[in-house]
Amino acid sequence: MTQQSKAYKAGYERGVAAGSWILDGNSSANEAARIIKGYEDGDPEIMDMAPSPLSGEWAGESIPELSDRYDLDLDDDDVATDFEDGFSDGFWEEVLRSARAVVA
Repeated sequence: MTQQSKAYKAGYERGVAAGSWILDGNSSANEAARIIKGYEDGDPEIMDMAPSPLSGEWAGESIPELSDRYDLDLDDDDVATDFEDGFSDGFWEEVLRSARAVVA
């Protein structure tokens, strides 16, 4: 497995975990429907829900800590981009899956 595909997989797993924090048993169908519609429309308010996995308050661990945890060179721009892409894909897949379950 290449560093880039390994980075995508690690980012995806972390993204799914972060996405699971958005909706819970107290979330309303209206809130979930607003998230789905906002995502489909590219509404900046909804799109801004996605945390940045490698910086800011949502990162949780520093880049060196993440690099060590996943045995990745996140100082490499391509590897870091794949991690972030995986995170985004995992995050939104989980958020939308959860939202659809609430609306159903």
